[in-house]
Amino acid sequence: MRQLVFVKKHTIEWRDVPDPVLEGKNQAIVRPLAVARCDLDLPIIHGQTLFRPGFALGHEFVGEVVQTSEDVVGFPPGTKVVVPFQVSCGSCPACARAFSRNCETTGPMDYGMGPGGKKYGGALAEKVLVPYAQQMLLKLPEGADLVGLASLSDNISEAWKLAGKYLANRLQPVLVLGGFASSIGLYTASLAKAMGAEVLYIDNDKERLGIAEKLGVPVEQVETLPKSWDKKFPIVVDANNSEAGFQFCLRSADFGGKVTSASIYWTNRLEFPYMDMYLKGASVDIGRVDSRETMPEILKWVASGKFNPGAIVTKTALLKDAAEAWLEPSIKLVITQDSP
Repeated sequence: MRQLVFVKKHTIEWRDVPDPVLEGKNQAIVRPLAVARCDLDLPIIHGQTLFRPGFALGHEFVGEVVQTSEDVVGFPPGTKVVVPFQVSCGSCPACARAFSRNCETTGPMDYGMGPGGKKYGGALAEKVLVPYAQQMLLKLPEGADLVGLASLSDNISEAWKLAGKYLANRLQPVLVLGGFASSIGLYTASLAKAMGAEVLYIDNDKERLGIAEKLGVPVEQVETLPKSWDKKFPIVVDANNSEAGFQFCLRSADFGGKVTSASIYWTNRLEFPYMDMYLKGASVDIGRVDSRETMPEILKWVASGKFNPGAIVTKTALLKDAAEAWLEPSIKLVITQDSP
């Protein structure tokens, strides 16, 4: 079969690789039906991250089960599933504590990125092998919007990490600063609104602002960020990925506020307004999303009819055209499997 691979800076190519086969117990082979481009994928390809080339692409995907080992229960062939992008065993101490992102059995292994992309491949292929299938596979509801949910395992789940988990306990106003993490900011604003929160979305990009407005979210177009927003918010979301944006978010938090971030700053040195944060008792929540643990929470809101992540998708293309489409700019691209 063919697999799309990041081979060097600015360059991706199709490579012929063997079809995956079951190698032991608790495994499945899944045919990706819809693969979303993560907000991080283009920066990876254009050399703006610490990832180095030489791995298969595609880590956000939904698909159908083709085959499982005999011990796997509840996932017959044809079952529509979503697969977390973080490979995890489900039984180690970290997984038992609901930190499957830090699985102690596998180490940091992700589909379509870094070492995991070399070992387990990526979803821009005809099939993928899923180890620890009983843990890794999550059944999708009948009639689920596969294109709309293609990003469920990562960018959509980020919305729960950034705002949803706090709103589930207490409704509070949310400020979202959009930008580099383009779809994540929109998913977060949309989910927060669906949960009943007051939301303000700030950005300088007219297309993203237009999508937010169509979602019914109040927006402000800001070309140059002030030091902080005049009104302070109990939840402030950084999807901007600039140091200026991060400082703005930190200073826009209310007393006892929570600043959450989808941004990745590739450094151990980042300026922090310690005294400002100390005096108002605000805190910062950063880190990788808990993919496997978060997806069921998101699906509840999708099932309610209040949250429609499909409204964020701006472009689709067939797998045969993925090498070209993957490099073209769009807020949320989804690749679908070619017709048989």
